[in-house]
Amino acid sequence: MARFQCEGCAREHLVPFSCKGRGFCPSCGGRRMTERAAHLVDEALPWVPVRQWVLTVPYRLRYQMAWNHGLSRAVLREYTRALLDVYRRGARARSIAGGQTGMVTALQRAGGALNANLHFHTLVLDGVFTAGPEGALTFHPAPGPSDAAVAAALTTIRLRVQRLLVRHGLEPADDATGSYAIEVPDDASEVCGAGHERRPAPARDGPPPYHLRPSVAADLDDAVGNLRNVRSRAARAFGSDEGDRDQKLD
Repeated sequence: MARFQCEGCAREHLVPFSCKGRGFCPSCGGRRMTERAAHLVDEALPWVPVRQWVLTVPYRLRYQMAWNHGLSRAVLREYTRALLDVYRRGARARSIAGGQTGMVTALQRAGGALNANLHFHTLVLDGVFTAGPEGALTFHPAPGPSDAAVAAALTTIRLRVQRLLVRHGLEPADDATGSYAIEVPDDASEVCGAGHERRPAPARDGPPPYHLRPSVAADLDDAVGNLRNVRSRAARAFGSDEGDRDQKLD
């Protein structure tokens, strides 16, 4: 164990020798990843299907968010509002009034090459809760999102984020509708079913657009599969250090 002390404020920091450095440590990162995933499964998330949504944004916005934490939180707020709308509208279409869902998001800052690739991994309860006459909660599972629903959510996110950038003076006022492109996976509805395999991203020219991708959610009656699904996705999404510093390769 090594003890470091700041000469200015005398604050001390302990670094285990196993870390081999003060930046990226597989030992500490793996431990935090496991602890946070276990906390989500055991203490935070209810026993219902959970679906992961991943949002990536264009390069220019990534760099702005990487240096502006307030902007990152504002973009996250618009993104989660859009996801909540997806589940509320779906519930109303199934004649379920007053349905509410919940979610938790991990902000990851790096890509596979340790490049600046700030993006969001969000675990969403895949359905809505409604309150009964005596306050008892009933969960209503949602069907897998269609390509149209994913495209509509992504369009909403892009427009809201662009208006946000204009309000912050980061984009010209005459571009309030947004000039960034969006990209919806061709297999968005298929990938929401069980047993899909991860496919490489298609090649494209020019800067990457906004991209929103939902993942698999286990069936409500598949307790073992749902637990395995949540643990796996929580571990991958929340393998980050304190202060939102990424400790894993995406």
